[in-house]
Amino acid sequence: MEKVRHKLRDLSILSTFVLLAVAFLLLAMLLVEVEKTMLTNAQRDIAFQYSEIVEGFNAVKVWGDQSVFPLSEHDGKVMWLYEMAIWTLPPLTCLVCFILAGVVFYRSKIKKPLMLLTASASRIAANDLDFSISCDRNDEMGLLCKAFEKMRSALENNNREMWRQMNERKKLNAAFSHDLRTPLTVIEGHLGILQKYTPQGKISVDDAMQTYTAMTGQIERLKNYASSMNTLQRLEDIPIVRKQLAANSFTARLGDTAEMICKSKTLTISDKTAVENIRVDPEIVMQVFENLLSNAARYAKASISIQYAVDKETFSITVTDDGEGFRDTALKSATNPFYTTEKKSDTVQHFGLGLNICKILCERHGGNILLSNDIKMGASVTAYFGMTE
Repeated sequence: MEKVRHKLRDLSILSTFVLLAVAFLLLAMLLVEVEKTMLTNAQRDIAFQYSEIVEGFNAVKVWGDQSVFPLSEHDGKVMWLYEMAIWTLPPLTCLVCFILAGVVFYRSKIKKPLMLLTASASRIAANDLDFSISCDRNDEMGLLCKAFEKMRSALENNNREMWRQMNERKKLNAAFSHDLRTPLTVIEGHLGILQKYTPQGKISVDDAMQTYTAMTGQIERLKNYASSMNTLQRLEDIPIVRKQLAANSFTARLGDTAEMICKSKTLTISDKTAVENIRVDPEIVMQVFENLLSNAARYAKASISIQYAVDKETFSITVTDDGEGFRDTALKSATNPFYTTEKKSDTVQHFGLGLNICKILCERHGGNILLSNDIKMGASVTAYFGMTE
């Protein structure tokens, strides 16, 4: 029985309509015959009350055996009502059967899927896509519900992708704004030196040219950074271009940047590279280095120490400050985007992206980032950069 019900439920709309139409047509014909038989028998019962042999009758008289018998007023009215019923009930019965056929067809094939689709359309119009459309039929309405569910799922996926891209762009824009400050700080520092000592003649031509060269390098960095950010969709897609660099020259360049960023702090630099060349992306390393120094300068009380090292195929930079160090929650979450321990009123210029940017760039460079608390000082952050592809 259950299999029959499933087969009937999965019939096409046209097949179901034809089946119900034929079934209710047969039912109507059967009911009409039953009605006619019952009404005719009722008339005959009245007629046989007037004669044992009945050849015919109407609403006025009964005749048979060559005699005519007039009906009483009451029997005449009843006979007339039966006659009217014989003519009016069949079309009414057919009409009722066809209406019942339509109701059964609507309730069995149309109502549930239509209500489901209407409710789903209302939720989609209200930007609510967190639901699913389930219809266990294989007819046209079931296929329509499945197509509607496919459309809803596609809309949901598109919305999620759009939301993800918006968040990525938001993070990228915030990272761009965040990382612009440090090169500008370095340029400002060099410019301050020129403004202070050039009028007094206390800076030599060679020193001035070195300062100009450093400023030009920072400006070129800003231009390249702005160009790359303009084409990126995600920070994770930033390209890594490793170059063969002289270790001493590159660490000296890092040291020059550190002096500009940490000019109000006591700076200690330890170079343990012990190699002639390193193979890294200088722009990526500089970007991470500047972020680490910016954080250290903001939290350090008086001093900051920097250590460069090379271990096998990895170049590392460790920046340690004498501040309060990382809290337990910060050690676990400080590299998450937009994480900050500062109050909202103090974070106008701090988005909580510095360490997150460092983590992403280090991983893109084949390394990682390690946060810890120094035993003697405060917070310590080590950035590792892989030197092989």
